[in-house]
Amino acid sequence: MQIGLQLYTLRRAFRDDPLDTLEKVRAVGYDEVELAAPLDMDFSALRARMDAIGLTCSSAHVGLDDLRQRPAEVLKMGELMGCRYLVLPYLTPEQRQWDEVIPALNGLARTVVEGGFGFAYHNHDFEFEGAAGQRPYDRILAETDPDLVGLELDLYWTRRAGEDPLAMLDRLKGRVKLVHLKDMAQDGDMADVGSGIMDYAALLEAAKAAGAEHFIVEHDRPSEPWDSVAASLGHLRKLTEAA
Repeated sequence: MQIGLQLYTLRRAFRDDPLDTLEKVRAVGYDEVELAAPLDMDFSALRARMDAIGLTCSSAHVGLDDLRQRPAEVLKMGELMGCRYLVLPYLTPEQRQWDEVIPALNGLARTVVEGGFGFAYHNHDFEFEGAAGQRPYDRILAETDPDLVGLELDLYWTRRAGEDPLAMLDRLKGRVKLVHLKDMAQDGDMADVGSGIMDYAALLEAAKAAGAEHFIVEHDRPSEPWDSVAASLGHLRKLTEAA
């Protein structure tokens, strides 16, 4: 199994020295990365270094404003980095105008797909607020075209929202293209994979059965980022070797 890392986990190191950070990510043992970076970076230099060290870019997180206002630059970034997917990762509270945003997702996704990439929506927990059937996530699933709008299912945030990630993966078979791997501590906070209460042996099997193509470690608030990314990868390698 190819295992990737969302570079937001190492955002300070990546901001200060992106090329060195990529080399260290590869040295830790990751196969690919998911980009989270401003559109004015030198993506040609990033890609050249990644090619040299054998690291690929599965996907990139792209904000709603950039998708709307700078689509040509977004697509160029994806091309330069060799991305397979472009992912809408988060909506600010001001952007959560669901009656406007949800109908717009098909159009945004069509632009991305016509540009040669897959498109996916990444969840947090706020999409699960409200009455069943009317929650934003329910509406995204029901009101967008599954051939255009795929999913990056964040297993931690799904559980934090009160959902069963295993059941969600089963429900969304064929639509989940990427999964974010992070664990939950006893108190509900985020934890390195393998140090929390989530059954990642079962979750990995369920994600593969659901059709997930990319398995991406992330920790939003690690106290020691490099220790965190190494610990999560180490646990996942043990699980995949034992399978």
